[in-house]
Amino acid sequence: MEDRLEDFEDVSLYTIDEEAREALLAENRECAVVWSTRDGWPVGVMHLYLWRDGRFWVTCTAKRKRVAALRARPKSSVILAFSGERTLTARTLATVHAAPSAHADWFYPALARQVLAEQPENVRREGIEGFVARLASDDRVVIELAPQKWISFDGRKVKAHAAGTWRPGQAWSEPIS
Repeated sequence: MEDRLEDFEDVSLYTIDEEAREALLAENRECAVVWSTRDGWPVGVMHLYLWRDGRFWVTCTAKRKRVAALRARPKSSVILAFSGERTLTARTLATVHAAPSAHADWFYPALARQVLAEQPENVRREGIEGFVARLASDDRVVIELAPQKWISFDGRKVKAHAAGTWRPGQAWSEPIS
């Protein structure tokens, strides 16, 4: 194959397609949620998340500074890193759902099932109830982060292009692990 990569400056060609993005979002558990402070500084923290209905869902107590910041300035972003030198960034609009919330009814048990997924069945069942009980407080919020634009990068494509085994515009086949 010809057309080896020689210009490493423009990496906009090495994106992750929608199908691969959905698979990565469904299997991952952690993301960085980023917002801006009153004086314009970007700040971010790691969160466990659920990917559902095309949105990120996270939770924290209402006392966290990010809650007031996201209510005042909902423009935010979510950043994820994956093995294989892949990253996703979503520009998002945040909606803060205060307790009690219908979202908490599905979100808390679903988050508990995800966090405890690798536990034995009897531990998982008891653990889910305890996990949900600890989350269910009047001080907790559920934050919905709706992607507006995606920025993605797949470093495996850069390596394949540099090696001359793939080039932009060609179909990408996921490597077999």
